[in-house]
Amino acid sequence: MERTYINFCNYLMTKKGTSANTLASYQRDLRQLMIFLQTKSISNWAQVNDEILTEYFDSLKRAKKSDATISRSMSTMRCFYKYLLSKKIVSLNPMTGIKGQRSVSRPPEILTGDEVSLLLWQPDIQTCKGIRDKAMLEVLYASGIRASELLNLKLADINLEIGYIMMNHHDDNERIIPLYSLAVQALKSYINESRPLLCANSKETTLFLNTNGQPMTRQGFWKLVKGYTAAAKIEKDITPKTLRHSFAAHLLENGADINMVKDMMGHSSINSTKVYAKLLKNKYLTTYEHCHPRAVKAGE
Repeated sequence: MERTYINFCNYLMTKKGTSANTLASYQRDLRQLMIFLQTKSISNWAQVNDEILTEYFDSLKRAKKSDATISRSMSTMRCFYKYLLSKKIVSLNPMTGIKGQRSVSRPPEILTGDEVSLLLWQPDIQTCKGIRDKAMLEVLYASGIRASELLNLKLADINLEIGYIMMNHHDDNERIIPLYSLAVQALKSYINESRPLLCANSKETTLFLNTNGQPMTRQGFWKLVKGYTAAAKIEKDITPKTLRHSFAAHLLENGADINMVKDMMGHSSINSTKVYAKLLKNKYLTTYEHCHPRAVKAGE
């Protein structure tokens, strides 16, 4: 089973061109399934039937895994068993009769302006690490880029004189995103004062580095955000994506054109951006119903 698992992962990387994040999800889902199969003394993929997989997915529910996590795991198994069929490792697909998990879409978590300010004030800018953290949080909120894009930024992607970052400038999806002055100031402090102390290799071009002089990892940045959320005593479940959501919602709330927001966020479809507009519409309606003296409910 282990060899088949490794071959499948290699297939995803070399033949399918699967992204690193998606590959990591597949690996995590399959490893979890393999641990479950070991408890059932199953040592061959051909021994796995729909009853066993149903029991496995039920175990995820009992473990209080989210609907989204279970749905993703099911997608992983469908992809995996298509591969097994194509390689004639199995003759039947046990996922055929298993219905997909209906995932309830939750609205994105949005911070208030005060909550953003509180979070951004947490890093101690008297320290090397604090200067870096301040710059990372400011850039994320100023630009609305994805956490993975933030961590992949190179020094050459930053223009501090004019105040913008350039994304994907090596392909057709180039995005130029302006930065507000406080973000530019935070970046200047980091590049001039903090990064030289962190950088162990003069040839390193990645913008944000950890304390070992290596590019900051997703896990490291996630912990960083969680730590400052706790320090700020903000009760919302804040992740790096929360600042991206807040960027979009706050721009639209203050009158930005939705197509410009779409382009800055790198959305392929305007429908992805409309989620924030719908969220704001619901917010305004709720506020109106609670605050307007004539907006009484029927029957009152």
